[in-house]
Amino acid sequence: MPGKKRSQKPSKPAAKLVKGLAHRGPHQVLAGSLGIVGMDGQVFAPSEGTGLPAIAFGHAWLADTGRYRDLLYHFASWGFVVAAPNGQRGMFASDVGLAAEMRSALSVITHALLGDGKVTVNPVLTGYAGHGFGASAAVIAGSQDVVLGQSPTDIRGVAAAFPAPTTSVLLPAARQVTAPGLILAAGTELDTVDANARPLASAYGGDVVLRTLPAAGSRGLIERRSIKSLIGINGADKTTHAQVRALMTGFLLYTVAGDDTYAGFADAEAVIAKTLVTDPERVPEGELDQISRLLGAKPRKKRGKASQEIPVP
Repeated sequence: MPGKKRSQKPSKPAAKLVKGLAHRGPHQVLAGSLGIVGMDGQVFAPSEGTGLPAIAFGHAWLADTGRYRDLLYHFASWGFVVAAPNGQRGMFASDVGLAAEMRSALSVITHALLGDGKVTVNPVLTGYAGHGFGASAAVIAGSQDVVLGQSPTDIRGVAAAFPAPTTSVLLPAARQVTAPGLILAAGTELDTVDANARPLASAYGGDVVLRTLPAAGSRGLIERRSIKSLIGINGADKTTHAQVRALMTGFLLYTVAGDDTYAGFADAEAVIAKTLVTDPERVPEGELDQISRLLGAKPRKKRGKASQEIPVP
């Protein structure tokens, strides 16, 4: 069976929920800054609500949280308080450093009164998410390891979009994660010089679903502000952004918020259109090593029987 373990049966098929989750949720959203507590970064939250779920989000290498405004706003519209620290943006950014900032940011929003006191977080309903470099930092933050002097806390889920190789800390930390995980990968970027979805899923200590998006790409998630932003166009690839926000939102609603309606998003056997569930322990026959692919080598064409992995329509 693809993935490591199977979750409980969902109350509704995930395939029927994806379209709705790609659109904004029912909550009005407030936006603010982490600067009020001495951190560089952003906060998004529903305009009101007590005991809400919360996540901390990690940005990609050389990006900043401004490149994810619509994605973070989307999470908040579905009921999450979202903290996105803006540190570790340089050439020599530290995955451990960003993980520590994510833990700090999550702790801040968990214990603070937000929205003029109308918004509070349930400290039990927390998790991490991220993209690229920030996805790997999210895994480190979610581990049971001490990170730059910060002790781990219990979390309920980790969502990693197009994770990237970082340092030797990452895979050992992944083995120390006990919360359920969702790892999203571009169709051909499971184990390359700048993508490590399959090794990360293989090392992951908790239940994990590795889902590939054949029509998506990591760069497509980055938002690019321009004059078109005034009419609601964020500059990201529409397909990539829509798939990622729907899949991550559904997963987080189930694991972090505890809504069983969305259990299928944490189920390795759930059929979701235009995605594939991949077994992290299975390496396709004839797959080239990273150096060969970097040099432009092409895999040999298969002969005989067709591949065992069948695309989901």
